[in-house]
Amino acid sequence: MENYHKHSYGSNVFTPDSAVSIEDYAKRAVELGQKSICSVEHGWQGKYHEYYEIAQKYGLKFIFGTEAYWVMDRHSTDKSNCHIIILAKNEDGRQDINEILSTANEDGYYYKPRLDPELIFRLNPNNVFITSACVAFWKYDSIEYLVKRFHEYFGDNFMLEIQNHNTKEQIELNLRIQELSYKYGIELIAGLDSHYIYPEQAQGRDELLKSKGIHYEDEEGWYMDYPDENTVRRRFMAQGIWKEGQILRAMDNSNIVLTFEDYDSEVFKKNRKLPTAYEGKTKEEKNQIYGRLITKLFRDYTKGMSPDEYNRYFNGVKMEVDTYKETEMVDYPLLDYLIVKRGIEKGGIITATGRGSAVGYFTNTLCGFSKVDRFKAPIKLYPERFISKTRIIETNSLPDIDMNVAAQEPFEEAQTEILGRDHAYPMIAFGTLKKKAAFKMYARAQDMDFDLANKISAQLSAYDEAVKNASDDERDDIDIYDYVSPEYKDYVEKSKAYWGIIDSKSKAPCAYLLYQGSIRRQIGLIKCKSESTKREYITTVVDGAVAENYKFLKNDWLIVETVLLTDKVFKRIGMEPMTVNQLTEAVEHDEKVWWLYANGYTVGVNQCEKPNAMNRLKRYKPRNISELAAFIAGIRPGFKSMYAKFESREPFSYGIPAFDNLIQTPEVPYSFVEYQEQVMAVLNFAGFPMDECYGIIKAIAKKHPEKVRPLKSRFIEGFKEKIKGQCQPGETEEQVAEKVWRIIDDSCGYGFNSSHALCMAYDSLYNAWQKANHPYEFYEVLLQHFSKKGKKDKVAILKQEMKEAFGIEEGPMKWGLDNRDFKADPENHCINPALVAIKGISKTCASELYRLSQSKRFKSFVAVVSAIKTRTKVNSGQLETLIKLNYFSDFGNPNQLLEQVKILDKYNDRTDLFKTDIEGIIPHDLMIKMCEKETEKKYCTIKNRAIIDYLISQTTDIKTPITDCIQYEADCLGYIQLTMPKLKDSYVYVLDIDGKFSNKTVTAYVLKTGQQRRLKVKARTLEAAPIEKGDILRIDEEREEGRWSKDEQGQWIQSKTDKETILRKYVHVR
Repeated sequence: MENYHKHSYGSNVFTPDSAVSIEDYAKRAVELGQKSICSVEHGWQGKYHEYYEIAQKYGLKFIFGTEAYWVMDRHSTDKSNCHIIILAKNEDGRQDINEILSTANEDGYYYKPRLDPELIFRLNPNNVFITSACVAFWKYDSIEYLVKRFHEYFGDNFMLEIQNHNTKEQIELNLRIQELSYKYGIELIAGLDSHYIYPEQAQGRDELLKSKGIHYEDEEGWYMDYPDENTVRRRFMAQGIWKEGQILRAMDNSNIVLTFEDYDSEVFKKNRKLPTAYEGKTKEEKNQIYGRLITKLFRDYTKGMSPDEYNRYFNGVKMEVDTYKETEMVDYPLLDYLIVKRGIEKGGIITATGRGSAVGYFTNTLCGFSKVDRFKAPIKLYPERFISKTRIIETNSLPDIDMNVAAQEPFEEAQTEILGRDHAYPMIAFGTLKKKAAFKMYARAQDMDFDLANKISAQLSAYDEAVKNASDDERDDIDIYDYVSPEYKDYVEKSKAYWGIIDSKSKAPCAYLLYQGSIRRQIGLIKCKSESTKREYITTVVDGAVAENYKFLKNDWLIVETVLLTDKVFKRIGMEPMTVNQLTEAVEHDEKVWWLYANGYTVGVNQCEKPNAMNRLKRYKPRNISELAAFIAGIRPGFKSMYAKFESREPFSYGIPAFDNLIQTPEVPYSFVEYQEQVMAVLNFAGFPMDECYGIIKAIAKKHPEKVRPLKSRFIEGFKEKIKGQCQPGETEEQVAEKVWRIIDDSCGYGFNSSHALCMAYDSLYNAWQKANHPYEFYEVLLQHFSKKGKKDKVAILKQEMKEAFGIEEGPMKWGLDNRDFKADPENHCINPALVAIKGISKTCASELYRLSQSKRFKSFVAVVSAIKTRTKVNSGQLETLIKLNYFSDFGNPNQLLEQVKILDKYNDRTDLFKTDIEGIIPHDLMIKMCEKETEKKYCTIKNRAIIDYLISQTTDIKTPITDCIQYEADCLGYIQLTMPKLKDSYVYVLDIDGKFSNKTVTAYVLKTGQQRRLKVKARTLEAAPIEKGDILRIDEEREEGRWSKDEQGQWIQSKTDKETILRKYVHVR
């Protein structure tokens, strides 16, 4: 028999159900002598390209199919979600299944994508094979009628599936199925419904479900493994329903899948699938269109150039155009040119700098994908790194043009307009278990010691958090073993079997599939929902890995915040954005810009914002664009063994003149190999054609001995020839060439793309130039932006930096002033804050308060509060927050006004007062005058206004201590901004205490300057004078000491360079 009904971890995209990989199923099929593997998963087609690859690997027949959800009416809110197996007998059937599943996701989605009979009967009965799946097929009372209709329509391509679970429900269902089989003459087919391979793997599935908070009550007695045929037969016999002949026939019927045709489709071929905007045009015609476009753009760009410069550009552009034509790639730049042009017309904003190796192609710059001019770039950019005839033709691959944008929508719309709706869709991204979750599954399966498992889990949590907070460029460089102790490495390695378990799906952050054929029919669509925004997207069922492997065109529109912010700041300044060439000239001798980097004033400066990067910048102090790009490449983990030497600026070379001269530049006169392009230059020097060099780097990095060995021999011979007579005494050409090869071999694993490093450096410099030359506009825009996004911590850091670096104060936040938005006020050296920066204060609240304050002059705070309560939607919590932040300072201090609000709330609507409630608060002789009538227990028909005025007059002596002011800011803003310039800087407020170890780390706020400091306090010092959060201290003695940490052997060592401040003596200020 064949196991067509099984579920891998691919089913988890809708409901967590399996921890088994596709390859595990293939191995079991081979072990049992079976001949097929089927892509059936719950609710969708599964990762069918992976099934196809694994089928080929193990010599199995690939079957395309699904266990779809269905209801009687897909447009209803019926949550029955019955199941049905649909398999494709041929390519037409495969496309038909994709079509109806795409429709189910588009207009039949209610918690799950649901088919209905109307969709199912759209299928050609000759192209598909259908079974009744599991017990979940049979939920409707009228199901017999539908079974009869399916049989009448699909004929022999519809069978009733029987399963061998040892449950009362399954046995009763099988009796019913047997009856229907006899009644209508419908064949039976044996389905296994496997969710794992071996019974002992049930625990892995249970752990997966447990991690998601799921428990299926009705699975008791179910067989969910992948048994051999004898076991299948024995289990059916144990049900006491079937004759052996019936069982064997039903099992044999599963072999029908072996009669299906192979799927003859372009989507399974690894040929380039490059769509065109010029359908119907010949290759020659499209080459002419591209040539005319570049000619026009080139003429515009080179106006006024000197003849020598023009010739240099002309020759470079001719080479690039020829390469595009010879590789039959002109459709790519032509298509993206139209998309970018239309996207910008729709209001889209694209980075001036570009992204990745495409920047090294000047014709891409002419087409608007970048404004970087490789002929003027301070770092040598190699066009061959982006595209070369050898690489494209030999590997049948596509080059990669990625774009950084402020928002995707304009470019997404442009793609759809140009290619058509069915030819451009976002791609799916599959989420897998985080490393900690995967390890916990492994630990439970191995019955690992609880304390040991917790220690390793804690370290993996730190890794998962680092990955979560890293940018896209940094994520792949984070090494898990930088977070895991060496003694635990083996445990983590063994948990890798759980790493690939899919546990979610989402729209890919930036990837879009562009395809000439019908995406909904040939590939398939699926609905994804954002967990954070709850927005729903229709995406392709294939992800980026499939697109790359099968040569689909994938356009990446990466949302990068700095693109939007750079554009906003230029608009706020009132100037057109500078070109990259203009920026290069502007920063070359601008000491203000480089002063920012040298002092770590880089909040809001791309690539340089994290504390670790700031500290490194302050030590390295880049002085030009090349150094900044080298720094950005150098802080990646792969370069860490050389980084200290790089940062120290110690003279560094390999003592091999031919090699050092290729690596060093006037701006970076050291021999650090940071870029792939540097290795390409060395390979080219040794005789390799430049258009082969990047492919060689990739081969070396992948460590394929059979490919690398002949390359090494060829390199040694070529390099020896070039350095004849140049070696130092005692060295041979062979030895030098071997030494250089080792350098290349080491660097290929971590080398960075110089185009990308340069682009990130330019992105950074746009921000730094804006900040250095227009700080008020820069900070105003960023404060407003991050306030709207609710990033209070970022707002706090920006405010602290603008004061420290530029002396820009935060202006008053005060009743009567316009605090609806942040507003720069250079004349008063401040930026007036926005109320929306405060937790819980909305834009509406800020607008209503400003309008109210301008409507009339209020004589008292009571009048203000009364107006706020009656004329705005400001609630009591928002009012309290504003009072605590001294927003109403014209009327009194925070504690005084808080008391006045309490008085107003308590007495404003009262008509009577019990004497006991007011006794000792207002004298009796006064109360008599403030009421119409007095009884033994009450003052009746009281004069509210008089009582409130009297009580408020008694609040004049209420003060707000400094500790309250600080606490109010911390609570309401999430940070502290109050400073006391007349104090000595030894006075600090304790913001936090890290209590993980006996020696504590205190985060202290310096009351004089507003700076924050981290101070280590040793256990014996704390024992003598305990410190609590909220204390004010006067520091009397502190000193710098080397930081203690464990080495690779687990021994404690004290650093000679990494220092921390030890707080030795202090007193509490009460």
